[in-house]
Amino acid sequence: MKNANLKIFELSPKFERDNIKLSLSRIKKALQELGNPCKNIPAIQIIGTNGKGSIAAFLESILFEAKKNFGVTTSPHLFEVYERIRVNKKNINKTDFEKIYKLIEEKFSIFELTPFEKIICCALNFFDNEKVELLILEAGLGGRLDATTAHKSRPIIAIGNIGLDHKEFLGDTIEKIAMEKLAVIEKNAIVISCNQNSQVEKLITKKVEEVGAEIIWKGSISKSYELGLKGIFQKQNASVAVGAIEALNNLGFNIKQKHIFEGLKKTVWKGRLEIINYFNRKILVDCAHNYPAAKALSNERSNWENEDEGIYWILGVQRQKDIYAILKTLLKKNDHLLLVPVPNQPSWQLKDLFQIKEIDFQKTIEFKTFENAIEYLFSLEKWPPNNPVLTGSIFLVAEFIKFANKQNC
Repeated sequence: MKNANLKIFELSPKFERDNIKLSLSRIKKALQELGNPCKNIPAIQIIGTNGKGSIAAFLESILFEAKKNFGVTTSPHLFEVYERIRVNKKNINKTDFEKIYKLIEEKFSIFELTPFEKIICCALNFFDNEKVELLILEAGLGGRLDATTAHKSRPIIAIGNIGLDHKEFLGDTIEKIAMEKLAVIEKNAIVISCNQNSQVEKLITKKVEEVGAEIIWKGSISKSYELGLKGIFQKQNASVAVGAIEALNNLGFNIKQKHIFEGLKKTVWKGRLEIINYFNRKILVDCAHNYPAAKALSNERSNWENEDEGIYWILGVQRQKDIYAILKTLLKKNDHLLLVPVPNQPSWQLKDLFQIKEIDFQKTIEFKTFENAIEYLFSLEKWPPNNPVLTGSIFLVAEFIKFANKQNC
């Protein structure tokens, strides 16, 4: 078990990212050797650039209220890898995960599976053992060659916002990225999408017509629903989730309106517009890790009281991300930028940013750690009028939440 434990330790965000190799051939062979677990179990596959996790969270909460037996796999994890494989809102336990992981490591090393592929194999194997009746599969960064697409039965495709991200893997234009993601749509699939920009909408319509699928467009959800997740942008994600539930009902799942109402209201998704109390001070955290997410956060900011007095941003951005687009979107007059590294990740530093002439860095301070930035906030004469916002990377958010919980104990 020693070697297996070592490999599990290596399922860190950096290790996983450094070992991305988009392909379906490896995982298809591995799943075949596993006996094609869950091969006849229908799945809602969730694709897109932003909002996938929120859509999955809404679906999970609704299905739990309806007392369905279902499996969910999402990525990346916030705290532990076990979060990424859940049955009926309960994480896979460590023993089960390590047992399945060890089996995959020992039997399928010849296939050279990536970390993400191993997790998807673990998930489908576990779901098969638990005899679930439905799957929710959140795609990783792509679609066409994403490990979740190796599952054959995907009658419902839920699409979150599609924007520019992961250009190094998916292409350098919105069209290329969209085509990679939309390749998952197959004949007779029911496709539920939030409103997209005009280019993406045309591509979705074209793809649906080409393969003989059905498209249902969703705007913001009705005000009669109460959402457990904060943020204007969540109204579209919730609407997509409800559309997917309606499609499930057409497949005979019989999920009632009361389950939808209660499920949406009770939805929880850590690290998204979440207020963290740290020594009786409030800090807002959000995983705005790319331009579309930063734009959504900026739109949300426009509704805050006294936002024109300025925001203190504690920002950490991974090196491969477009920090120029993120900064240009988030920073406004009177704002302060506290630039920090993303823990254990190659990150942007202030010395790399002075070439950006359109942004005034006079109110910018760089810190060696996010802890130092928090200390700086506490050293101010008075706490900022608006809650400081810690954002830029899910990994930064995760480390801060763990740090805050530890300090508050």
